[in-house]
Amino acid sequence: MVAINLKLFMLRILFTLILNISFIGLLSAQGSRDHISGGFGWGMIYAENAGIYKFMEFKMEPAFTVAYSKEISDKFDIKASVGGQVLNSGEFRPLNNPIIIKWGDNGQAYYFKGMSYFLDVMPVFNLNPNTSGVGEPVNFYAGLGLGAMYSERAQRVMRDGVLENGIYIQGFVERSNQSTTVAYVPVKFGMVSNFEYEWDIGLELSAMFLMSSEIDGNNMQNKLIYPDVMGNFQFFVRRYINR
Repeated sequence: MVAINLKLFMLRILFTLILNISFIGLLSAQGSRDHISGGFGWGMIYAENAGIYKFMEFKMEPAFTVAYSKEISDKFDIKASVGGQVLNSGEFRPLNNPIIIKWGDNGQAYYFKGMSYFLDVMPVFNLNPNTSGVGEPVNFYAGLGLGAMYSERAQRVMRDGVLENGIYIQGFVERSNQSTTVAYVPVKFGMVSNFEYEWDIGLELSAMFLMSSEIDGNNMQNKLIYPDVMGNFQFFVRRYINR
């Protein structure tokens, strides 16, 4: 029930943002940085079973975001974002890898694939905002906030796996569909052009530090830090509101 309510809440936020875009010409005048933005890019997940990171082996999958930002002072904005990111652990370890057998003995997934939906709100600090009569060619910003994520995934668990002389000789794969709802702390850094018109383009880097290690169906620590982390980079288009 909590997952369904969260998903409905995210859909309402997205619908509100779409309405803002549709009726943008009817909105009253606001601060010069107030804007709607949409971005698309690629992301990865740092999780127990999602890659072999010391060899830089992990999947890069599509990610997207729609956001609304409101100027509240010379250097600070409030930004609300809603979006999604494809989840895919890849299959970097063969079934005769002992760690897959160990995970299976503890009911932990060795593979997963699915979709995540996220919503976050954060204050944004503008590092070099435009001042009266001075327009920077590129503006930089950074933000730290709080968010909630809902994910759906298909996962696989190796059951009763047996190895003999390093060869997989017995076991079966248990397949299931799972979902997870988790809070996270987003950190964002971006750069945006300053064309001094109604539109700008930019690049944003995001890291989402999840408050649990369950999004991959595996909580047996096999990485340097315990929480799972999702990261992505997105190119975006920004439309100012009555600039």
